[in-house]
Amino acid sequence: MITVEEIKQEIKNQNIVTVSGIESDLEFLLWDLTEMDKLNKAYQVEKYHLGHYAIGSDGGLEMLTVEFNTGIVYRIPFISIDNNEKIKVSDSIAELIKLNK
Repeated sequence: MITVEEIKQEIKNQNIVTVSGIESDLEFLLWDLTEMDKLNKAYQVEKYHLGHYAIGSDGGLEMLTVEFNTGIVYRIPFISIDNNEKIKVSDSIAELIKLNK
């Protein structure tokens, strides 16, 4: 189980801004830590993707989320309201960071 505070702290500690290499041409910009809560509310992440917290996007097609129960990082289409459409990116934020070094 991971909390919003732990997610933000891990991103802050690693000082990451972008995530690339998830797939050949995908690059995600991590949202500013001070804006994450507001953007999660604006995109209604809690309503449509219960158990997830969004941390960034690829500029409009997909959001990058962390699942609270497992800490697994997923990408989910913005237009989706179905968690079955999520695609696993990494087992954790720490692993995601290792993939980008």
